[in-house]
Amino acid sequence: MKTVCITSFQGLISRILEGGVVDVLLEDGDVRIVILVPKFKLEYFKKILGQKERVYIEGVEENQLSRIARLFHAISFMLLDTHTMRLIRRSPRDYSGFLRYIATQGFARLFGHSRTVRKFFRFLNYYFSGKPLFEDIFQRYAPVCVLSMDIKHPLDTKLVIEAKKKGITTVGMVRSWDYLTAKGVIRVQPEKMIVHNSIIAKEAMQYADMEERDIEIIGMPHFDAYVNEKRSSKKEFFNRIGVPENKKLIILAVPGNKFSDIDSDFYDIFCRTVEEDVFAEPVHILVRVPPGDSVPGGEGLCDALSFDIPGVQFGDFHRKANEMSYNDVLHLANVLHFADVLVTTSSTLIIDAAVFDVPTVYLGFDGYKRRPYIKSIRHYFDYDHAKHIISANGGRMANSPGELIAHVNHYLKHPEDEQAGRKKIVDEQCFLLDGNASKRLAQFVRAQLP
Repeated sequence: MKTVCITSFQGLISRILEGGVVDVLLEDGDVRIVILVPKFKLEYFKKILGQKERVYIEGVEENQLSRIARLFHAISFMLLDTHTMRLIRRSPRDYSGFLRYIATQGFARLFGHSRTVRKFFRFLNYYFSGKPLFEDIFQRYAPVCVLSMDIKHPLDTKLVIEAKKKGITTVGMVRSWDYLTAKGVIRVQPEKMIVHNSIIAKEAMQYADMEERDIEIIGMPHFDAYVNEKRSSKKEFFNRIGVPENKKLIILAVPGNKFSDIDSDFYDIFCRTVEEDVFAEPVHILVRVPPGDSVPGGEGLCDALSFDIPGVQFGDFHRKANEMSYNDVLHLANVLHFADVLVTTSSTLIIDAAVFDVPTVYLGFDGYKRRPYIKSIRHYFDYDHAKHIISANGGRMANSPGELIAHVNHYLKHPEDEQAGRKKIVDEQCFLLDGNASKRLAQFVRAQLP
């Protein structure tokens, strides 16, 4: 029996495992799977995946990392000198103070473009990463392959390092479109790397120093359900979310508490527009809240506004301590299938919406507030990964409340506009939108087994 050890420490991973990856791996009767998860989510994973034959769930305490491992993780951000990281260092999001910006950006400018420095940094990571954390897993299950579903996560990094020291095959996945340009350098190179598209493949060669022959492009596994699963009827879905069937559905994807304090401004703009009867047709605004966020100031503003709060929450843990389930994916597919317009910040929802050919308005202003560029949500569209979206011309940028409502009204009348740009987004970001990305991922992993 060959054991594959898979990580799921981040809340966007389980939907992929539920969506087909585990099942395809198990088609080989000689394979068993051990899934490593945060210990406080152990029972949840046992319920959704642990009932399958030859699948074992193991909980891992997340606070076990040594100080040296945490230090390496922090330094990894200073060794990346992309346009995104330069903007992050200037913004109040993660850095504060002119001197700190000068120090961190100066370090990045000096060392962040050197493959030799990154190689030495990974060498130090490899040999000085602290005491083993996964020895018990290795002894009990003797895995022949480790599949890191989030190669930059600190626990994934530690697991891959320990696996490589034992001669175990390692495969790592780049989880998201912004991971290689906004999350610091990869601290350990797996033998093989899985990516969504050719854009990320090029970034893997440039920033993770991977060889082209060791990169596998598979598409977006969590989009498989968009192709393979049936949608609800409009009557059933609108009844479920409490929206009158005769209303046009506008999806408002707010920035969320992590990035701003302006969500309530957009609620007010839309409610006022409904009350003043300015929309071209009767509408309902469904606010899509970022996973783990709350909706302060939004409740009860107007009947035309309601909230869609995705994910499974786990008590009062950190905002990322949630899980986007496969059912959440199916729900989002219905939301976008019936959506008439998406209004959003720089979000991956732009890609999801493009799959369903939903006209999209980009929020390029800060509600009723006037803020300098670096403190504005507008600058998120200048991140490296977002530039590919903007250059595709698949949506329209709103720089004021007036422009926002004008663009929404235009799309309500002319949903076909910018259709070619939306198709370009899908072609560039999704590789193959054929419902088989999960199968390609699992089959690639199976091909690496000794």
